Amino acid sequence: MKVTVIGAGSFGTAISQVLAMNTDKVHLMARRPQIADTINKKHENTAYHPGVKLRENIEAVLMDRTEIIDESEYIFLAVPSGNLRKILRSLESNLEDKKIVSCIKGIEHPSLKPMSSVIREETGSSRVFSISGPNFADELIRGITSGITIGADASYLDEISGLLRAPGIILDHSENIEGVEFCGILKNVYAVAMGILDGQITGENHRYSLLTLCFREMTRILNEMGYGELHDRFCGFGDFLLTASTDKSRNRTLGLMLGKKMRLSEDSTITIESLRSIRAIRELTDDIDLPVLEMVHRTMEEPEKVNTYIRDFQDKIFRGMEF
Repeated sequence: MKVTVIGAGSFGTAISQVLAMNTDKVHLMARRPQIADTINKKHENTAYHPGVKLRENIEAVLMDRTEIIDESEYIFLAVPSGNLRKILRSLESNLEDKKIVSCIKGIEHPSLKPMSSVIREETGSSRVFSISGPNFADELIRGITSGITIGADASYLDEISGLLRAPGIILDHSENIEGVEFCGILKNVYAVAMGILDGQITGENHRYSLLTLCFREMTRILNEMGYGELHDRFCGFGDFLLTASTDKSRNRTLGLMLGKKMRLSEDSTITIESLRSIRAIRELTDDIDLPVLEMVHRTMEEPEKVNTYIRDFQDKIFRGMEF
């Protein structure tokens, strides 16, 4: 089976390393020639994973190699959510008959469309799937045990599982493809929240009480959206706990910076994507009272008022407000 991964960044390279265990050749599509050249000459992506040797059957190619896509049965997409439409439109290939797996954690704003919907619109493919879970790319690529939820129709589960099955990979599954994607967006919101609140935390009791409130609110949203079955999957609880409690998490780090009133770069990918996701989640849930989400949303919109928004949130929880 021929597989192409579009996006030679951190996660695209890591998932290529996993896929390379189960297929003769993985083509890793890069935008920058220097990254492709380095991968092919040194078998290493020095820009994202220095020191990690890639499997010999990973070959980097540029995105203009349309014949590579034409020959592939599965396409894995690992590109920034904000660039997805542009990238798909730039590919001079017919993707209508391809099986496409989204590794992207993001939502389009202001359309509020998940990545699977964007992919279907731009490619015409009816076979679009998703994967998500607690898997930092720098650990996934090194073979450290990682959990992945596959969002796919049951008829394709064996194929996709066969591509991802490897030592250290634990898989679970849901046919709720958009729900698996949605978990990947939602956990980022609550990772930002835990970062914002970090400076207020007085002990481990306090920390895990706040984590519980965040997960409870996240679960409420999943239930309201019809995705409640996913709260105990890798894409739900596992990814939330990893992202919200680990300092390697970019979204938690963003929250830490907001909580300390540090200046944020308006051009950074993480700031743009987080703001887009938070606005989208707020719009999708505007009829639900969600104190944590409201604090994060208000802080992202007016970071200079973070102390006021933290105080308002604390007043609510100590008044015994139900979550």
